Amino acid sequence: MFPTYFYLRVEGLYFVISMKNFCLAPWHCAGFVAAALLLNACAPNQDTPTPTTRVDVSRYLAVGDTYTSGFSAGGLTRASQEYAYPNLIARQLQGASNGASFSQPLLEAGTGAGYFSLVDFPADGFFRTRRVDGQAVRATVINPAACAGADTVRLLARSATAGTLPQNLGVPGLRLTQIEFPGLGNENLAVPGATFNPYFERLLSTGSDQTYLKSVTDATATSTFFTFFLGIDDLMPYVRAGGQCGPVPNSTLTTQLRQNAKKILDQLTAGGRPGIIARLPSFTNLPLLRAGKGLDLQARLQSKFKDDALIYIEDPIGLGRTQPITDDDYVLATTIPRVGQLTEVLVGTTTLVLPYGRDIRNPLRDADVLDKDELSRVSVVVSSYNNELDRLASEVYKLPVITPAKKQSTLDLDVALFNPVAGSISVAGVTYTAEPVRGNFFSLDYYSLTPRGNALLANTFISAFNKAYRANIPTIDANNLPTSAQ
Repeated sequence: MFPTYFYLRVEGLYFVISMKNFCLAPWHCAGFVAAALLLNACAPNQDTPTPTTRVDVSRYLAVGDTYTSGFSAGGLTRASQEYAYPNLIARQLQGASNGASFSQPLLEAGTGAGYFSLVDFPADGFFRTRRVDGQAVRATVINPAACAGADTVRLLARSATAGTLPQNLGVPGLRLTQIEFPGLGNENLAVPGATFNPYFERLLSTGSDQTYLKSVTDATATSTFFTFFLGIDDLMPYVRAGGQCGPVPNSTLTTQLRQNAKKILDQLTAGGRPGIIARLPSFTNLPLLRAGKGLDLQARLQSKFKDDALIYIEDPIGLGRTQPITDDDYVLATTIPRVGQLTEVLVGTTTLVLPYGRDIRNPLRDADVLDKDELSRVSVVVSSYNNELDRLASEVYKLPVITPAKKQSTLDLDVALFNPVAGSISVAGVTYTAEPVRGNFFSLDYYSLTPRGNALLANTFISAFNKAYRANIPTIDANNLPTSAQ
């Protein structure tokens, strides 16, 4: 028989309370992908074990970028911050540590840079969204030369505790390559084309040039335990732009990521501080790419239009040539609803109306596709970076890492979470897939997580913690959380 827990909802958060002498069937207790990881046996008339750990988790520090911050559905809101996976982890850890606390740079309700709201699911299966603008934006800076077109940087209201660093140092859009950049959070540098992050700025005192690395260093002074999940935002701009802009995945970027990860981890592990390091998941497991896998998408469209038309893409070499899509090319999910739509195109001196991407004379633009060469560049960087995290964890810091598949570990971030969800998994009778919203795991922007997705991610860290530190921290019943944080 297996232990279960009662979850009390207070102000949108869930607290674990153990229930005595009550066990469910094993399939009801499978709180995560690999059920056996998280369940401890119990016998009749035996108390459910109290959450315990020998690790001091009273001051947990989370270091990361978009995922760590709680960003969801294309934006950061007060509600999405409450469901950030570090906040969910912290709630579970508090049961094993008297006086434990966890602070976040919470936005005021209704403020922020905005987010996507679901409009409907048309018959074609591609959902439609609208952008909800955030309130209380102090100023805006338009950058006409931004990656993938003109963009607006919104200066947000500072955190109520600005100048006092929070324990959740997740910053949306933070690049690992920017951690030593002075002024990354100084609004005086919020000008078109400058290296500036408005989410980092709201954590700091006005006009501060403090670097992110210095912020981590300062925050570790009182921290007792940490998680590290950082680096995906260095590659996301390139992927989302179909390889047309953003930091180019090459050996230089790889070296910077590896070196800067060590700089942060040196601070986090100082004095033997315990923690957990997470590798990056494969980008092809994100719905942003997975939904547009070349030949799979082509077959779906042939079925939809009841024809045998191919999908054509611009030859990445250029010169105006086109070529049929291959199964190693990925159409961006944001583009899929437009594939096959009739659009005007100039062929020679004649304007024709042709289906976008489904006629050799009107191929998909290179910016709408991450082709096999571009994806290969991304994969090489991710693999090298992850290998370095493995080396640092095992050889330098002697810490648990959410480990690589080659070691056949059930704690690999892809093996245990992103890869299975990209197919289909069942958690206590609820199905999770990579389909945004309906799949329960990914949000409306095709890559960030829903509250339920964040709960499963938190459970991955908790599983790693329990295994590495011989602890007994209960996991979260993800099915009790909503499918949207907005």
